[in-house]
Parts: sequence; C-alpha cells; structure tokens
Amino acid sequence: MRGFSKTTRVMGGRGGAGVGTHAVAGATRLLLVLLATFAAAPACAAGDRPQKPARVSADLLALHESYRAAHGRGEAVPVERSNLRVLGDRVLIDAVAAGDPGVLEADLVALGLRHPATFGRIVSGEFPIAAIPKLQSLASLALARPSTPSRGPAPRPAPIGR
Repeated sequence: MRGFSKTTRVMGGRGGAGVGTHAVAGATRLLLVLLATFAAAPACAAGDRPQKPARVSADLLALHESYRAAHGRGEAVPVERSNLRVLGDRVLIDAVAAGDPGVLEADLVALGLRHPATFGRIVSGEFPIAAIPKLQSLASLALARPSTPSRGPAPRPAPIGR
C-alpha cells in the first residue's frame, strides 16, 4: 500500500474493509475520556446560578465581625491588619461605582459615609463599621475595599553615570 497515508489505510481507503481497529480504539478512548469528564463535573440544576463575585472585600467583612464581637463585650475594636485605617467606629474605604459615581456617593452618604471624595469611579470616605453588611445591597456598588495608605510618588531613578 505504498503511496497512501496511515490514515487512509486505517480508515479503509482504496478498497479496505472499513474502519480499522486503531480508529475504533481511539474513538472508544475519546468516549471514555468525555464520560469521565462529565461525570466528574459538578451537577448544575436548572435553578443554580454561578455565584457573583464578592462586592465587599473579605478585610471589611472580617473587620465588621471583629467590631460586632468587641462591641458586644464592650471593648475597643481590635485592628489586626495594618492596611485598615480605623477611626473610632469608622473605617476609610474606597468604593468603586458600578455606574454613575454620583449615585454611589449618594447611596454611601445615606448609609453614613462622612467626608466623601470622588475620583473617577472611586468614592472614598469614612464609613461606619456597623453598616458594612449593608454595602452588599447597593446596586450602585461594584466593589468596596479598605482604603490603603498612599505611599506618595514613586521615587525617581538615580541618574546614570556621567
């Protein structure tokens, strides 16, 4: 069978008897791999929907839980993380607007935000720790996270030798 490729011989080209054993074994192997893949995938009922990404950072939610526990014991809020800027019963936040930042600012002020400042789609200010869970219900919010301290402008590179 010179002049024919291996595929032609296996698939029964030029008067062959039909599909060869190599092709059947390959198709069986492919079918087994597909069955194993679908069996290992989690079942998804018609009513199940993918979870939306969290709109409130884990740091803010953890701060709220610490605040709630400490407030119940009559203690001050413990701040374990250095990236949280807590001012009494408030925390500095950066909130990213899902749409119009003016709408987000109004929603945050209604929940108790003080000293709002807007830059682009980001609204920053002092937010009450007790109101952190209410952020989840804001349609105008894409993401809320603790405001991180500014490190100032990046240092300039040293001049190259003269």
